[in-house]
Amino acid sequence: MDYKLISTYLDYCKTHKRLSSHTIRAYKNDLMQFYNSDYDNVESYIEQLTRSNIKTNTLRRKIACMKVFYNYLKYQNIIEET
Repeated sequence: MDYKLISTYLDYCKTHKRLSSHTIRAYKNDLMQFYNSDYDNVESYIEQLTRSNIKTNTLRRKIACMKVFYNYLKYQNIIEET
């Protein structure tokens, strides 16, 4: 994953989805946490999050963030359907 993709996605969320600055900040933190992790794939990362001691709502938001980000990448033809 490339930081530029994250930045472009967050700009898209601001301008097209009109998400709040709080949501944008949370999404940025979630995506950067994955970007800076040692995990090779989203499934391993989510599995680790599930085992961690984070609140259920936080876990759900992190999973949703990854899902919509990858849907955006597919929509933009940056990645293929897997």
